[in-house]
Amino acid sequence: MSEIKQVIIHPAIGVARVGNSPKEYFLLPDLINEPITDPGNFRDSEGRIKRQAARFRLYGADEHGNIIRELTAEDGDITWTVHLANKKAAWYNFDLALDIPQATGAFSGYPPVESTLRNVSIISDADRSRLVIDGGIVAISGINTNTDGNDREFAFDNGTFYSPDGNDKPVYLGELRTDDNGRLLFLGGYGLSASYNNDPAVTFANNDTWHDDTSDGPVDAKIMLKTGEVFEATGAWVLTAPPDYSPGVQAFVTGYDLLAQTAVDMGQSVLPAIPEFWEHIYPMLERMPLNGWVNAGIFKQNGWGSPGNLSTPEMVAKLSNASNLYFELRQAIFRQFRNPDYLTMQAELFPPVYGDGLQSFKSSDTDPRNFMAVMPFQYEYLQQWANGNFTIGTRPETRSWNDITPAEQAVHLDRTSLDETIGGPFHPGCEFTWPMRQPILYSAPFRIKRRLNDPMTYGPILNSQIALETGGPLDGSAAGDITKWMAVPWQTDTSSCLSGYVGIMGQYIPTFWPVRVPNDVLTEADYEVMMNENASLEEKNAAFSNRVKWLRGIVYQYGYPSVKVSPYTKGINDFITQWPDVGILIQKEGTGDANFPNKIWVENGRTIGEEQVTADAMLKAAPEQGQPAEDSGYLWMVERAEKRKRG
Repeated sequence: MSEIKQVIIHPAIGVARVGNSPKEYFLLPDLINEPITDPGNFRDSEGRIKRQAARFRLYGADEHGNIIRELTAEDGDITWTVHLANKKAAWYNFDLALDIPQATGAFSGYPPVESTLRNVSIISDADRSRLVIDGGIVAISGINTNTDGNDREFAFDNGTFYSPDGNDKPVYLGELRTDDNGRLLFLGGYGLSASYNNDPAVTFANNDTWHDDTSDGPVDAKIMLKTGEVFEATGAWVLTAPPDYSPGVQAFVTGYDLLAQTAVDMGQSVLPAIPEFWEHIYPMLERMPLNGWVNAGIFKQNGWGSPGNLSTPEMVAKLSNASNLYFELRQAIFRQFRNPDYLTMQAELFPPVYGDGLQSFKSSDTDPRNFMAVMPFQYEYLQQWANGNFTIGTRPETRSWNDITPAEQAVHLDRTSLDETIGGPFHPGCEFTWPMRQPILYSAPFRIKRRLNDPMTYGPILNSQIALETGGPLDGSAAGDITKWMAVPWQTDTSSCLSGYVGIMGQYIPTFWPVRVPNDVLTEADYEVMMNENASLEEKNAAFSNRVKWLRGIVYQYGYPSVKVSPYTKGINDFITQWPDVGILIQKEGTGDANFPNKIWVENGRTIGEEQVTADAMLKAAPEQGQPAEDSGYLWMVERAEKRKRG
């Protein structure tokens, strides 16, 4: 204890998620790549989605910042303080990531982006301040405080949202709790969104009169040790995001990858010069088949049994061998990855994901940023690996929490919260958007820079120059400044971000964010066929190969003989209220048959009635005459598939 000269909060950025269960929650594992499980399959006994809580811990460090040990309530009195806000309705429209050439006007054929204010008809500063939902500052201390969540003293329920009649509406943004060690637990909102005029939502990101109950803000702590010493901890940040509908399925580029690259750009890299296979290479290869559980196109190309599945034991044995025996194999795989310099269009390369530049959904677009690449450090690591310049490292599943040092624990905590977020594309995104890759946003790697003065606006329009300049909106943050760049409400973006917008490339890929917003899933009914010992191999294979649209019954409407998908506005408005009723993908045991994987991701808990139809029965429709191009990706034709006979 005498060596402790400073105290630091970990994770540096904690991620909570909304849910409509009023009491129950789940936590992410502490260890990197540990399976994410929940006894109730992420729902309470009434089928309501549990909130994901963000847990924060204190670590003592020496004068150089070297972590010594975790500090808990046994070591002293801990007081946590959190400030939350939601500023979406008072901020600017999201039109495009303002840090890419297309937004600055540097890319031929695209004028500079100038984003106007949301709710621009509300003019006075006094009225616009009422568009901000400020949950205030809440403090908590002790052990097992507010364990049931009923104590209003620890709730962020003082914020209100604008109402034309002056009776502004209270909005609950979350609550604080502590565990039996005095660690902080933060639970966010309930996923409620509304318009003060009862207007329908009309677009994916910028719906005037609307608000939701996501939020973000700084996390601080003070500890008085039993020795009498008092430490103010190095602060952290918390943000509340939409639900994770496929927990444990990681994006091709995670939030951690994004922030690790940002640390490189800051000149403060947290990465080794030479990659480790298990730490840096295998995760990128494993994400190919893993994403096949949420997108039918990736399943066909990289899923179980396909030649593109690079996670089989036989393939891993080759890919982890640094000798020249598999040199050309490694080189061939490396050539499949898109170059993050974005100098040329590489639509056919990996990952099969749309990019930040996608605006018109036209196949004639020539901006290379219409498709996303891995981070520059990941591309460099892949190139080193392809050349045989890598070490093996340690398989993640061989580690336990007690086997790693306190310093390693802190690293794991920072990473686990971000590995389950998405590092792109940003249009605008799931948990956060493009400002998170700007070094000016941070005081140190992963630590969001604080600011006291917090301008409401930066004039009538926001462009790239204003957004990126020193002293601008990214040069430090206050409560609400991370999530304000996101869609309002979150449900309209979640239900808009599908796959196959460009018809010539197919209906499955490219895609946007299937790991949080699945495109095509394996149903419980098909899983039951697979587990039926009386079913034939052919029947099991037919069930295993079948994928249905996750948003069937909301965006995709099936009928006979064929119908279009719901009008775009109907789909996004239905999802605003029906988001708790769609399925969550759960990892389940396989059949034990070597023809199928031993772990299977299955849609679970869906309560929206809809006849099962194969994803292959979905046909892309031509846009209606005069329809805006931005909506053309949401119009589909479907054919009713014959019901498969069950045993």
